[in-house]
Amino acid sequence: MSLLKMKLIVLMERYKQITAVANALQIKQPTVSFHMKKMEEEWGVKLFESRMGKVLLTKHGKLLLHYASQIDQLYTEAEAKLGAASRQQKERFVVGCTASAAAYASQSAILRQLAAISSGVSVSITLGEEEELLRRLHAGTIDLLLAGSSDRQLPDSASYREQAVLTSELRLAAPTDHPLAAMSAIAPQELHDRDRLELNDDSLQASIRRWARQSPPAASFGTVDLLLKAVQSLGAVAILPANVLPEDEAGWTFLPLAGDAPKWELIARWRAAYWDGELMARVVAALASS
Repeated sequence: MSLLKMKLIVLMERYKQITAVANALQIKQPTVSFHMKKMEEEWGVKLFESRMGKVLLTKHGKLLLHYASQIDQLYTEAEAKLGAASRQQKERFVVGCTASAAAYASQSAILRQLAAISSGVSVSITLGEEEELLRRLHAGTIDLLLAGSSDRQLPDSASYREQAVLTSELRLAAPTDHPLAAMSAIAPQELHDRDRLELNDDSLQASIRRWARQSPPAASFGTVDLLLKAVQSLGAVAILPANVLPEDEAGWTFLPLAGDAPKWELIARWRAAYWDGELMARVVAALASS
């Protein structure tokens, strides 16, 4: 028994005319009559009767009406709520960022560019760890994922697209009064027995491990701002992408890594079947050119 037939029962009780029901359902009168006949065949009882130019429900029709009304009401309520959710989703462009990606987005011109591109759409930045953000991208609760390059795979990866939008060298951030601040570049062995803090970002830590195996950090932090404050207050050091470091270098020394130091790459990922492909194309192009 389809939703259409449930609604037909409800409307027939309301209008008591096939023409009015057909108009309400935006179908032809013969189609209404066909469904009425099929419903009686399916249930094996008479549901409708004609009396004085009106179509009335029989006692069996009234019994079905009790359930049809509830089904119709629930469907209408669900349709309204999902429609509102869909409209709200289309009025917001949600970007999921890991800690490094969020720091870069907040310091670059990305937010201003996105606001200009997505006129009438509110841009929202949400933070999370990469694994969580991948799940949210798969579930459709974020529109775009910005994270460092990693080996994590999306389920049904053919349904997604990705593009590198930034490549950044790594730097050692240290207070100007730190013993390492006078060096021109940092070799891995120079960090032995040093208080090192790290950003809680899997892709960044993977890049650092490709440069050199390090002893466990003294502590890890969820945002670049908290990490840098701790580095200053504790007289420690931290390795970060150059593009997320503060523009005001007062009190800071940012040293390159010696040797064959890998670069950190920022990747944009999105669903291939995104509802507004033109908007997504403009967003990704803006990210790649910023």
